[in-house]
Amino acid sequence: MNSQGRLEVADLDVPKIGRGEIVVRTKRCGVCGTDLEKLHGMRVTPPVLGHEVSGDIAEAGQEVTSYSKGDRVAVHHHVPCGKCFYCAHDDHTMCLDFPKSNLDPCGFAEYFRVPEINVSQGGVFHIPSDMSYDEAAFAEPTGCCIRGLNKLGVKLGDSFLVVGAGPAGLTHVQLLRAYGAGLILATDLVESRLRWAKEFGADEVFNAAEQDSTRSILDATEGRGVDKVIVASGSMKAIHSSIPLVRKGGRILLFGIPPEGSLFNCDVSDIFIREINLIPSYSTTESEMKTALEMMTAGKIKLTRMITHRFGLADIAEAFRVAEDTGSSLKVMVEA
Repeated sequence: MNSQGRLEVADLDVPKIGRGEIVVRTKRCGVCGTDLEKLHGMRVTPPVLGHEVSGDIAEAGQEVTSYSKGDRVAVHHHVPCGKCFYCAHDDHTMCLDFPKSNLDPCGFAEYFRVPEINVSQGGVFHIPSDMSYDEAAFAEPTGCCIRGLNKLGVKLGDSFLVVGAGPAGLTHVQLLRAYGAGLILATDLVESRLRWAKEFGADEVFNAAEQDSTRSILDATEGRGVDKVIVASGSMKAIHSSIPLVRKGGRILLFGIPPEGSLFNCDVSDIFIREINLIPSYSTTESEMKTALEMMTAGKIKLTRMITHRFGLADIAEAFRVAEDTGSSLKVMVEA
């Protein structure tokens, strides 16, 4: 990606590694919504593209003991130091080292280098022998969803509204069903994605563009609103619309990343008097990625069916174009 926000394919040498590093030969890399935001300069996260990765270890440094050439792995691009103030307070994604660690040159490459801190801090996961590269590439985005749900809290029988039925929203729907949630509602502006939400386990779906969608959601919860809302979109309109749909004392998970500079205007007195909890969740840690892989191995969640398009690295620009067409695509996977 150049400074003008255009994708370019370039020939690069295979990265050289240090004694505690590894090089991975990419097999799969999913296109994430944050990749699209970075392309258009609307990022609040580091500018490196491609982080939903799986592949084979092509080379391991002399001091690497837990991994060997040929191992099938999924890799986390960010890891915390494990020692600082934030790590000591379990705010691992707030660690100052967290965004500094990354894949070199990126996940959309034939080969990428994994820094020593990622290797030593458990950011490289062996893929079970019966798991596909496709499925393993979902470990990172699924870990993000699991972390958000852990912060939000899921009790048996809770009612939920998932705002945004893209890949993240659908993953949340599947996880909620696996966790024993009660009523699961979903909204989106795209009819095809609402159909997907039903297939993935939502009880009822609503087109957010329809004038009566708010009334329909309230009617489904006897007028109270849902116990918890997951805003799986970075749209400020989506955040605003979620507030009247959650019950008194309810919780709203801010999962989608808003563009940098987004401002939130609301009636704070309403949030105060109704005791609404706004809970943001950014990224994931190794713990949630491990849980994601375990749940996929056990068959509790099945996510690869949301893959609608596949592209090779040479067609990365087309992959991004298709990923932006939310009416015709869901999850776009790049194969190296």
